[in-house]
Amino acid sequence: MEKKRYTKPQTIPREELERALFQANEELSQANEKLNRQEKERMELFRNLSHDLRAPMTALVSTIGLLREKKDMPETEYQELLDMMARRLKNLSAMLDEIFLLGQMENPQLELKLEEIDAAALLEEFYYSCEADGKYAKRSLSLSLPEDLQCMIMVDAQKLVRVLDNLFTNALRYSKDGDEIALSAQLIGEKLQICVSDTGVGITPEDLPHVFERSYRADRSRTPGDGGHGLGLAIAKSIMDKHGGRIWVESVTEHGSSFFLELPALLEK
Repeated sequence: MEKKRYTKPQTIPREELERALFQANEELSQANEKLNRQEKERMELFRNLSHDLRAPMTALVSTIGLLREKKDMPETEYQELLDMMARRLKNLSAMLDEIFLLGQMENPQLELKLEEIDAAALLEEFYYSCEADGKYAKRSLSLSLPEDLQCMIMVDAQKLVRVLDNLFTNALRYSKDGDEIALSAQLIGEKLQICVSDTGVGITPEDLPHVFERSYRADRSRTPGDGGHGLGLAIAKSIMDKHGGRIWVESVTEHGSSFFLELPALLEK
C-alpha cells in the first residue's frame, strides 16, 4: 500500500496576514458604524413620529370629551368641531400611509411594477390633474416641455406620480397666493431630468443638506406643522433610488426651491 506523501502547508507572509487583518477590521468598523448610524436614525424617526402622532390624538380625545360634556352645543360649533376632527383624522391617515410606504420602499425584496411609459404623456396627465384640483386655485401653475420631447421611461408610474405629488404639495405649503409652481422636463444625454420649482419661502442653507433624511425634524425643513411630518421627501428619495435615478434640490431662502428628478431614458438607437 502506497503511503500518502506529506505536503507542508503553504506559509502566508506575515505582512500579507497583517494587511488582510487590518482590512477586515476596517470593514467591520465601517459596518458597525453604519449599523449604529441607522439605529440612531431609526430611534430619532420613532421619537419624531411619536411626537407627531401624539398631537392629533390628544386633540381628538379632547374634542370627543368636549362633545360629550356640551350636549346642548350650538349647531355651528358642533359642525366646526366635527370638521376639525375630520382634518385630524385625515392627517393621521396620511401619516400612517407614508410610514407604511417608507417601510415598503426600504424593503430590499420590494419589486416595482415597472412599465414603459411615455414621459411627456405622464407629466402632462399629472400636471392637468393638479390644474383641475381646487387646492392649487390660488397658485400660478405652469408646464414647460420641449415640443420634441419623445422618450420613454421604465418606471412604476404610480410611485413616480407619488413623488411628483409630494413635490407639488410641498410647493403649495411653502408658497403664498399668487406664487408660481412650475413643472418642466428636458433630455440631458441619456437622462430625463424633471424639475418642480416654486417661488415660495425656500430652504435655509443649514437645512438644505438634510431635507431627504427620514429622521430630520420636519418643522425645520420642508414640512410644516399643518399635518406634515417630514417623511414625504425621504419616500421620494427611496422611490428614485429604487428606479436607479436620483433626486436633489437647489434653493435660495425667500426665493423658492427647485427639486430635480433624474431617470434613465429609453432612447431609440
